[in-house]
Amino acid sequence: MTDDGARLSRRQEFLILTAIGIIFALVSVWLIARGAPLGHDESVYALKARTIVDGSTSAYFWNDYRAPGLPVALGGAAMLTGSDAMMRLTVVIFGGLLVVLTWWVGRMVYGPGVGLIAAAGAGLTPTILASTTAVWPDVPGAALGLGVLAILLATSSGDRVSWWVLAAAPLAVLATIFRFGAPLPIGIGAVGIAIWRWPAVRHSLGRVGSLAAVTLIGIGVVLAVPATLGAATSPLESIGRLSSTNDFPIYQGLIDYAQLYDFLLLTPAGVVLVIGLAWAVGLKANRSDGRWLLVAGIGLVTALAIALTLHGEYRYLSPAYPWLWIASAAGFASAFTRLHGHLATSAVAVLAVAVILAGFSDGAIEVSKNKDRFLAIRTAARQIDNATEDLECGVITGYVPQVAWYSRCITTSYSTSNVRLTSESFPEDPATFLFFVQDGKRQPEGDLLQAYRDAVDGACSATGSPSDGPLEYVEVCPVEP
Repeated sequence: MTDDGARLSRRQEFLILTAIGIIFALVSVWLIARGAPLGHDESVYALKARTIVDGSTSAYFWNDYRAPGLPVALGGAAMLTGSDAMMRLTVVIFGGLLVVLTWWVGRMVYGPGVGLIAAAGAGLTPTILASTTAVWPDVPGAALGLGVLAILLATSSGDRVSWWVLAAAPLAVLATIFRFGAPLPIGIGAVGIAIWRWPAVRHSLGRVGSLAAVTLIGIGVVLAVPATLGAATSPLESIGRLSSTNDFPIYQGLIDYAQLYDFLLLTPAGVVLVIGLAWAVGLKANRSDGRWLLVAGIGLVTALAIALTLHGEYRYLSPAYPWLWIASAAGFASAFTRLHGHLATSAVAVLAVAVILAGFSDGAIEVSKNKDRFLAIRTAARQIDNATEDLECGVITGYVPQVAWYSRCITTSYSTSNVRLTSESFPEDPATFLFFVQDGKRQPEGDLLQAYRDAVDGACSATGSPSDGPLEYVEVCPVEP
């Protein structure tokens, strides 16, 4: 297969890549500017960043199964403003890195044309955009992991593997600190690259063995030694405990992703991705091409491995998308070589417009869900922050991370067995509030709810109306001292 981008000059290639990056940045900023409140996990990572920066702990909601890399990276944003937007923009930087690395890997495997198509597709896929504009560690972990695999490709392109391959080891450890699950897609990609580049690997077993040993030891120390990350238990132990409490069947992720088929496949970008893959399969040149089998295999095996080890959330698939887009781009590149001049240019333009529109429209739909879901919670929590100012305060709620982030009060959850109006975590003599969310989770019900309400001192303030729907009506009630 020939790469239709071979005719591009370096300057043209750089300009197109720059345009892709600018569009990715603009779409990301536009999605962030829609002002969706932080969700549950986002608030947990943001609170940890605040704790790292100023030592304050508003909620004891950090678990050792969470990787600390993202909160450390968010520290700069926490020092500047601590706003939702600044937190999310930090993750967007990693999203931009993922786009550039997708181009680089596609270029090394095929050439400029495939690299550019894959970068555009990955950068404007709604699932990637929604994950990039949220305070989640998945895109940062995927970007750093893809960086490891890019180093493996770059250093194994000759007759022997370069000693520079050892640079992949610290990057793999860093990826693990950002996302404890990062070794899984890194390992799958590394095996695929080793098989494809076996002649170079076979002549450099000492270097490859050194890389494997250093990498495994580094990752093992991070995952198995509690003191490495300053935790009480090791990540492996914490993840094991979590897995034992989550009684999911091994195929749960497959069921979850099947239910997300509309967001994963039926967006314009999803349709374009599938068309490119189908086109590649239909072209004999691609079916018999070891490179295509490499990238498609890594992408599909990575997606399947993630689905069989985790329940299904679209953000978990971030490491698979760059490889799937490279495989899809190879199909489009083959098709474009069969078109003539202006027709090929028109096809590229239509493809680009479809993917850009997908990024704006479908990414916005997903971001709007959180905006509608948690807007009243954010508003009410900020009212507590304004009312208490420098006073010591405590809040009891079912939405601990979000309320703690926005109210800046020590925040704990309800006891669902008896009325509990104090907490060992609260400061001495705090201004204490009950925070009720209509149809919210982890809240008292029935007689217990009434018992909590009987402890209220004065009138409750309300945000929204009971007729607005679930989570859109919030009551904040002062507790009798």
